[in-house]
Amino acid sequence: MLYFVFVRFIKLQKTERVTLENGYQNHPKHHFRQRCHALLLSHRGKSCPEIANLFNIRTRTVYTWMDRWESQGLVGLMIQSGRGLKPILSISDLDLVDKVKKSPSTRS
Repeated sequence: MLYFVFVRFIKLQKTERVTLENGYQNHPKHHFRQRCHALLLSHRGKSCPEIANLFNIRTRTVYTWMDRWESQGLVGLMIQSGRGLKPILSISDLDLVDKVKKSPSTRS
């Protein structure tokens, strides 16, 4: 039985490589540095499964980073706005904030 393995690598221009190296070394956000590092490793010949294993993530995640790099560039490596749990309490709802402040704490 034959299996075809799709091998994908990112080929970077010199300016792209320098930009990703700078992001990997200097960006304040860990997730951004990690994504820059993953793309640099791909450029150096590491396969997606090797990169995924190195970062302890799914291979599909590495492919997603590559897709976003190719379609959006550096901006694609940042966490998109609107992600995560939305706040239940709005600071602008002053009545509700006041009630929460006055209610007894249920935490021990």
